[in-house]
Amino acid sequence: MCHFIPMEISQQFNNFIELQAPQSFISYEVNDSWYTCTPIPDSQLGHFGIRSNDPKPLIVDKDIISSLSPTKILVHGYSSWRDVIEQFSDHVNVIATDGGALVQIMHKLASKEDAVQWVLNDIGVKAENVMVFGDDFNDLGLFHKCGFPIAMGNAIIELKKCAKHITKSNDNDGVAVALEKFVL
Repeated sequence: MCHFIPMEISQQFNNFIELQAPQSFISYEVNDSWYTCTPIPDSQLGHFGIRSNDPKPLIVDKDIISSLSPTKILVHGYSSWRDVIEQFSDHVNVIATDGGALVQIMHKLASKEDAVQWVLNDIGVKAENVMVFGDDFNDLGLFHKCGFPIAMGNAIIELKKCAKHITKSNDNDGVAVALEKFVL
């Protein structure tokens, strides 16, 4: 159930970002592979959730990037993300996370809540019986779908408002704390 962004849309998006913010860092996810044209500076690794020992994206030339139909496009360093929504929202989902520092672009039909529902249908579990964790805008749909949403301590206020419980932050083992409290 993988949804790809059409190559034509990803090329239009790249051109848009190159014109608007050439200093931005763009990377593509294609299934389980990760590509970029420029290396991620060590100072920016945390914005992508990369720890020092984690794999980094494969560096490829622009021709290869242009030939891909990605499952997700990540942009760091483009603060005018609302322009991306205005320009591309008919074709893709655009979500800004990390205080607007990271823009995530996915196929219109790709979402965490749809992926979780697909798995739940496969295993015969109802969404109201599921505990989920989240910390940013890309988790809102999941929080509305599942029965026991838990916001991380570092979560955005919108998630905290619709959570059944707020746990400790990501950096303070919030998921483990909540599991110990509610499951064990």
